[in-house]
Amino acid sequence: MDAFPIQVSSRILHILGAILLLGGAIFFKFIVQPAASELPENEHASLKERVMKSWRQLVGVAIAILIFSGFYNYLVVALPEHDGDKRYHMFMGIKILIAFVIFFIASVLPGRAPAFEKMRQKSKMWMTITIVLGLVVISIAGFLRMRGIPG
Repeated sequence: MDAFPIQVSSRILHILGAILLLGGAIFFKFIVQPAASELPENEHASLKERVMKSWRQLVGVAIAILIFSGFYNYLVVALPEHDGDKRYHMFMGIKILIAFVIFFIASVLPGRAPAFEKMRQKSKMWMTITIVLGLVVISIAGFLRMRGIPG
């Protein structure tokens, strides 16, 4: 069986997951938060609850897509191509660790767990951190793609 269609589909899903998560964070930070801050407090709270409910669902779907497609892409596609390439695996490990930090922050911000209320109170800062980390992940991915397979 030819694995190429599955590999292409997995790559497309991975990119879509990243677009959903990072694009959503950028939209939230630069469009939703500034517009919501101009509303009266009661309207702001109502809008926030409705938006966070939808955002929670989107974040969960995006993270699931990224985890499953990412591990498939790494274990099935990239690992055999980069066997023994220590630099590739180092950068990929860094990328995966940063991605899990992003997943944590992206899950906490729209969440309801009381333990993370202080993080939610500083959501503008954490959203900025999420966006910056997302850009770092994209930069590492771009570097690894352009670097190609040594040898």
